[in-house]
Amino acid sequence: MWNYSAFNSQGSKFLPVETATLLYILITAVYLAVFIDRLEAPPVHFGVRAGVVLLLFLSARTSCRNPVIGCIRHFLPLALLSYWYPETYYFNNFIFDHLDHHFVAADRLLFGCQPSLEFSRKMPWAWFSELMYFGYFSYYFIFFGTALWCYIRHKELFNRAIFVFVCSFYLFYMMFAILPVMGPQFYFTPPSDGVPDGYIFCRLMRFLQAVGEKPTGAFPSSHVGITFTVVIFVMRHCRVLLKYVLPLFTILVLSTVYIKAHYLVDVIGGFAVTAVTYPLVNLLYRKIDPAGGKNIP
Repeated sequence: MWNYSAFNSQGSKFLPVETATLLYILITAVYLAVFIDRLEAPPVHFGVRAGVVLLLFLSARTSCRNPVIGCIRHFLPLALLSYWYPETYYFNNFIFDHLDHHFVAADRLLFGCQPSLEFSRKMPWAWFSELMYFGYFSYYFIFFGTALWCYIRHKELFNRAIFVFVCSFYLFYMMFAILPVMGPQFYFTPPSDGVPDGYIFCRLMRFLQAVGEKPTGAFPSSHVGITFTVVIFVMRHCRVLLKYVLPLFTILVLSTVYIKAHYLVDVIGGFAVTAVTYPLVNLLYRKIDPAGGKNIP
């Protein structure tokens, strides 16, 4: 059964993940208002936020006791992530100009080279490139697969999982809005920015990058940070998935540097940030929904 502890008898309150979405909208709206003179197309950014707020308030008046409506309300904030992430490109240089040169220098200082350049240069084989592109794509398997498993097997655990995952995304996006780091794929010029060709997943990921990727969000690596969040969640709440998640996560971490999506310091940053954000979002979940999770293992 769904956990209805956050609802009154008319089902008119917000889900925890909807509350987190409203907080993200409020915080970023204030940030955009402060720098509105530097913001490109302000009506678009504020209009989208007004539309989402209206939609969430209308949704809050519908009852999650209907399983279809409950599913839509839980997954809507997840779907909106595909807008919130690329949007950070349009306001990530209000405080700093692009900081990539500092991260390039940090990689050279710490590792004596540029790992994002040397990795693919040392291992240029098509089969290995395909494995790396598969690893990067496995981000979606890890994230959506875990959420779907919780949705099917343990609805109350799903309530918590979707909040923890989505709220973690919001915290990463707010960091992206302050720290403008493009990443090696955008910073380095041809031919240095190239990655050896693979096969199916190589073409699939290049298509997805061309459609949805922007020169933003390299530090800290949300690919590493969010999947690390999922790994911690799986270890604590659904260890049966660990034998599937952990191998994919290992390949994913390597792939972020191989395909030049991130500097190696971005990967380290993803781990470090998650060590802070994971307990933080769990604390926030307990504050928003104190009665939630009582039956969670």
